[in-house]
Amino acid sequence: MEPSIDVGGTAESGTDGTEGALEDERLGGLEAIAEARETVIGKNGLSEQVDTIKSRTLGALEAHNEALEERVTELSQIETNRIAGDKREQVVGEELRREYPTEDGFQMERECYLRDKEGDIVRDPHTGESRRIDFVIVKDGKITRSVEVTSETAPKRAQMEKEARIRQAGGNYVKVRGAGELARFGSERRWVVFWVGVRTEIRRRA
Repeated sequence: MEPSIDVGGTAESGTDGTEGALEDERLGGLEAIAEARETVIGKNGLSEQVDTIKSRTLGALEAHNEALEERVTELSQIETNRIAGDKREQVVGEELRREYPTEDGFQMERECYLRDKEGDIVRDPHTGESRRIDFVIVKDGKITRSVEVTSETAPKRAQMEKEARIRQAGGNYVKVRGAGELARFGSERRWVVFWVGVRTEIRRRA
């Protein structure tokens, strides 16, 4: 007998195999498209994130640079004011040396805190701040002149009011350097009949 050949079965198997291959190919193509799409979207999303980071970073850098420039300008102005202040004090110091020579028994003290009779620094009861005077002239243990040096336009009212409160609170002494002793604010005649404590004179210079 000749072997029987199942043509139909073979044909069905061949058809199923082709269709399966096509289906796999179609699914593979869809997956590839999906992957490509996700890749593109991912790249775009990453690009947007990078742009956002760059924008924020640049903004932060600009703000930092602006703040830094302002600080540099502020420090520069402070240094300029310090140099100008030192020059003014040098000029006034020379004036006071001529007005109150050491050969006449005067002694000039600089940057003196107002203290009480115990030598402790007295603070303003209103602000809690101390007061340091640019120049005081001492003779025989008493302060005969007190001088504050400032620019031609700087306001000094608040500072002088603070000094008045400190003086009222007992801050009527300064420490004489070297000797370590305290010198007291003396008195000066005003309008012939009144005696008041020496007041700080404000000398304005350019």
